[in-house]
Parts: sequence; C-alpha cells; structure tokens
Amino acid sequence: MTDFNQAIKINPNYARAYYNRGNARNDLGDKQGAIADFNQAIKINPNHAVAYGNRGLARYNLGDLQEAIADYTLALKINSNFAKAYGNRGVARADLGDKQGAIADLQKAAKLFQEQGKTDLYQKTLELIRQFQR
Repeated sequence: MTDFNQAIKINPNYARAYYNRGNARNDLGDKQGAIADFNQAIKINPNHAVAYGNRGLARYNLGDLQEAIADYTLALKINSNFAKAYGNRGVARADLGDKQGAIADLQKAAKLFQEQGKTDLYQKTLELIRQFQR
C-alpha cells in the first residue's frame, strides 16, 4: 500500500496506481476503499475494462448485485472478450434469479476461456453451467 500511495502522491493521475491499490484494498477486505480507488482509476482512464470488472466484483461482494452487473456490462462494452466479466455477470444474474441470463453469460465465458487457453477456468465455468441447468 505504501508504494501505491507514494506513486499516487508523485502522480495523482496515474490510473494504474489507483487500480493496483484498489486490488490491494479489496484483498484486505476494504471493499468501499477498493471501489473508491477503482472509481478514480476509471475517472482517469474511462476505458479501463478491468477496473470496471474489479469494481463490479467489490460491489458484488457487498451485495450490490445490480451495480455489479452494470459494471460487468460496462467492462464488456469496452472489451467484448473479457471472459471473467461474463462469468461474474452470470453468477450475479443467477443470484438475482435470472437463470437464462446467467447460463447465457456463463456459456459465453466458457467459450472465451476455452479460446484463450484458460483450461481451469473453462472447466469451472462448465461446472457452474451444469449447476444452474439443474
């Protein structure tokens, strides 16, 4: 955290420092602090798809499913090959009772994970699809 704080002090417009500090805060359980840092990273770089995705994950973990879905959707508008955003949006949709939307997103995520050679994530996503199809 000290390094990220120092980088931001040196250059307050360094989106990557806010993004990385947001990840660190998220890992430490400070979801609100993480969201604030992701907000700042996005303000500096509105095309930072992964910042939207990670902000969505923090919001999901706080139980704000609608806002999480909105963030995943924004991330996908920037990067339509962002498999994790499809997967996370699918899980959030399932939690809201949108089984069909969840399965569609997870199928897209699985296809992308397979194309990207991410075999473990592909297998995990297929298992989620099977669970939601029951």
